[in-house]
Amino acid sequence: SKWTQTSWGSTDMPSAPFQAEAADEAPQANALLALETTVDSSWIDYNGHMTEWQYYKVLADAGENFLRAMGFTEDYRMSGYSFFSVQGMMRNLRECRLGTPLKVWSEMISYSATELHIYQYIVDTDRMITAATGRSMMVHVDTKARKRIAAPDYMKACMADALRRWPPLVRPRGLGLAIAARA
Repeated sequence: SKWTQTSWGSTDMPSAPFQAEAADEAPQANALLALETTVDSSWIDYNGHMTEWQYYKVLADAGENFLRAMGFTEDYRMSGYSFFSVQGMMRNLRECRLGTPLKVWSEMISYSATELHIYQYIVDTDRMITAATGRSMMVHVDTKARKRIAAPDYMKACMADALRRWPPLVRPRGLGLAIAARA
């Protein structure tokens, strides 16, 4: 089939068909540019670099922009549907300091009727290095019932189109890594 299949505990999900492992931490050519920002003074912690919570916020803002680009509109949300983040992992690879220009690229890893999995890269564009990566699993919910529900056909089509438009061609280096201390 066109998609590789993986199980995430619910149903088989169409997934990006990785052709190889990524050679580095750089965003892939077909990733969506989801956010551009600059490290603000309020983001700096007592160590003199961007604080951890702000990396999460940048990833969350880029994730929201990814959903909007995919077809998640305010009308759709007002009709009683949304995506809730249920699991995420961030890797800090390099420091970002005051004034660092950042771009965040997002890729679609997989989806099902109820789930969406994305991978993101925060890039320091002054040094052209990936400063952090993040991955998020979101679930589609009925906001009135406050429970997971299968997406309507419109959103299923949006997710399928996103996987066609923004899949990683090679497996991102941080995808599937567990938390581990280095010796």
